[in-house]
Amino acid sequence: MPAVPGSAPALPPSVARVAARTRLSAELLAAILEVERRTRATLEDIERADALAERLLVRRGARLRAAAGRPAR
Repeated sequence: MPAVPGSAPALPPSVARVAARTRLSAELLAAILEVERRTRATLEDIERADALAERLLVRRGARLRAAAGRPAR
């Protein structure tokens, strides 16, 4: 995938997956704290957000592969 002029170069797929998981994990952690009306996260909160992010990305990948007619890995 070519880079858009003026943007950062495209990341390798493995790095892009880690970046996506990190962003999603941070969003989920923020949502957990917001729903529970807390301002501080515990290690358990961080681990839960990361595990949820991983599962959501795996499920999304499976849906995309299924939509493209490719078997799951």
